[in-house]
Amino acid sequence: MTRSLTTTEIKRLNRQWRRGTSGSLSLALVSLHNPFNVGSIYRSAAAFGVDQVFLVGATPTPQDAKVRKTALGTEAGVATVHVDHLAEVATTVHETGGQLVAVELAQGAVAIHEFDFAGDVCLVLGSEAHGLPPSALAQCDAAVYIAQPGKVASLNVATAASIAVHEVRRQAWTARPS
Repeated sequence: MTRSLTTTEIKRLNRQWRRGTSGSLSLALVSLHNPFNVGSIYRSAAAFGVDQVFLVGATPTPQDAKVRKTALGTEAGVATVHVDHLAEVATTVHETGGQLVAVELAQGAVAIHEFDFAGDVCLVLGSEAHGLPPSALAQCDAAVYIAQPGKVASLNVATAASIAVHEVRRQAWTARPS
């Protein structure tokens, strides 16, 4: 019979997944405007073991009451760096051998499930209304999109971030030796 896990069992399960997780994963949020989306992204970042969130440009910070309301304290467990320009993130990520991958409906983008996320990755997400500007896309090493067979043309940025972060982790978990 199926039953809910106890708190201790959940901690054990999460510890097991943490041990099997490799590769540095960070997010760069470029000029997101909605603080509730930023807070939601922090919750997913904490749940999937994102190492760092770069807040680029006018993206609201965890000090914003609306970010805190949605993040529910999870922002405290994720390192945060505020920068003015994506170029600063690109320099940091490239210095450590990582790659910047835009999550964007863009020409030349690869379906996210077909992209190889091996190594250290920084996922780059743009504003809810306009996505990533061309200047930001040009700084990324690659672009991926989330296949959407339904009749909606795009996803909420927080939802897209959750799907993308999970896919990066899923690939690492699938690639590990049994």
